[in-house]
Amino acid sequence: MTIFVLTAVACSEREGRETVRIADYGNSGADFARELALRYPRREAYSDQERMASVYIANRLTEMGYSPEIQEFTALDSEGNYKSSQNIIVRLNGNGFRYAPKTKETGDQTPDRRKDDLILIVGAHYDTPPVNLEPGEDGVTEPIVADGIHDNASGVAAVMTAARIMREVKPGYDVTFVLFGAGTASYTGAKHFLSSLKDEERSRIDAMVNVGPIFAGDKVYAHAGHNSVTGGEYKNYAKRRKLYQMTDIFFEYKLNTRNGYAIYTNQASFLAETTHGTRGIFREWTTKLSDHTPFDKVGIPVVFMESGEYRIKSASEVGLESKNPLFNSSNGVISGTQFDCTSTLEELFKDMEEQRARQTLPIDWENLEEETDASDDGSEQKRIPRLPLRINNTAFVIVQLARKGPLDYEFDG
Repeated sequence: MTIFVLTAVACSEREGRETVRIADYGNSGADFARELALRYPRREAYSDQERMASVYIANRLTEMGYSPEIQEFTALDSEGNYKSSQNIIVRLNGNGFRYAPKTKETGDQTPDRRKDDLILIVGAHYDTPPVNLEPGEDGVTEPIVADGIHDNASGVAAVMTAARIMREVKPGYDVTFVLFGAGTASYTGAKHFLSSLKDEERSRIDAMVNVGPIFAGDKVYAHAGHNSVTGGEYKNYAKRRKLYQMTDIFFEYKLNTRNGYAIYTNQASFLAETTHGTRGIFREWTTKLSDHTPFDKVGIPVVFMESGEYRIKSASEVGLESKNPLFNSSNGVISGTQFDCTSTLEELFKDMEEQRARQTLPIDWENLEEETDASDDGSEQKRIPRLPLRINNTAFVIVQLARKGPLDYEFDG
């Protein structure tokens, strides 16, 4: 009996030391990403697998309680043939924002006491880029094994996780979630979605968040759009406000200390060209074009999330995703290569985690949720593999961003 009491007390004390991990959304997002990659590994733009993937995504959104809209569209390919794809769209009403001034009012304008109809677009493309394989020395081309777990099952899973959580953690914005088809084909799905909006709806869009491949790159980055670059070192703060709010969330919730998840902004210092012809300091934005680009071009503030490596010296190096020697043969690129494969990447990150933790025995990856690490404050935390870690924390940041309103407005919870 005495032994039992001591054990119970010890367990109680241990539970008291454990902290609730922020963004503890479980494994459903990572499981979804793996399943999407496994079922439809070659879901290239306009393909049968892309269409089947759209049905799978729509069914999962229905299970969450949404009523997905399938938006069909067609486009001409390089040979002049019409091909079809589809966007999957769901909408969620928010609680709105109340006026809470933090700056002095100027001019004769009377501010709105509330803003209840602002829209935040959250999107990701679900198709995979084509993989071009070179024949080996014997003239034989190896079969394609890439399944797009990185580009872009991981980004889709983060958006899907955010959509699931926001049904309980209500946003301030009216949020439109869009899973874009044909994203790798000049972001055709994003172009079609934007063009389909009526002027009134487009005028209510406060910002657009695009989630690209977040799994395999060395760091997770967030970028503002080209429209935030005004030339030289000058920048448009209004167009970068959502980016700064996102990084504020990262610091406010101490995600690096608590979860081992960090959001970086590009801090290079050379001049680079924007799509509108301006030359600006290459900092806090990227020359990469993706599903956010159509919104960026019409002046809507954007945040583009991706993983990669921006410790670079020229714009020609944009696209570098990892400095791990494993990817030397593809010049550090993972998207659109044979390396974008679930088994390859997860095995790599298992090994990296074991090295980091200085394990002498293999980790029990089947029961990893039971493994713990000590945090800075002495409490114990679960150790999470990279895929669920990045999906869940990216989703968490988006959920919180949907509660960060315009300047001088606060979430009305």
